[in-house]
Amino acid sequence: MSGELEPVARAEMRASHEDRDITVDQLRVAAGDGRIDAEELDQRIEAALNARTYGELDVLIKDLPPSTQAVSQARRTEAESSQSITVAHGNAHKRGAWLVPRQLTVTVRHGNVELDFTEAVFHGTREVEIVLDTRHCNVRVIVPDGSTFDTSALAVRHTNVNQRDLGLAGPEAVRLVISGQTAHTNLRVRRLSNFARRRREKRVQRALP
Repeated sequence: MSGELEPVARAEMRASHEDRDITVDQLRVAAGDGRIDAEELDQRIEAALNARTYGELDVLIKDLPPSTQAVSQARRTEAESSQSITVAHGNAHKRGAWLVPRQLTVTVRHGNVELDFTEAVFHGTREVEIVLDTRHCNVRVIVPDGSTFDTSALAVRHTNVNQRDLGLAGPEAVRLVISGQTAHTNLRVRRLSNFARRRREKRVQRALP
């Protein structure tokens, strides 16, 4: 019948953010197994983050065994304890009362990410492992007063790590353990600015009856 839409092949269907994240997870599993080297991993992740269709994603993992998909899926079922943020040529942020996992993986290629822990909800413990895989980007972390920051396991290349005075430890303090690898990245850890603090207080006051 004229006017009917032709069915679209799977390879031509548009991929979602979750589809890209799943492919990136599979690539990391393959690299951990020694199936692809670090340079190829970086190239494939870059391609996955910019993929528009299932076909563009499938070609990146077609030479990998099904076991990588199984391991990747098992990892994703642990969403409560681990989450990921993936950005390519864009911006992402976590603000307000967001649920913080025990491990947060941040993958960025040419973008900006802000993680604001000052109003976040934690899973019992206030220690968070942040695993960075970043290239050509800015990562801004906002923490409650008195929080601590450990980058001893972070491999950096052409990266600026800027940590201001985080104040005295308090009941809302968090411990950030940052690992992974960065290149051409600006990593900044800050307390909430006085201006932002006053603006937040006014917002709360306006919400009161």
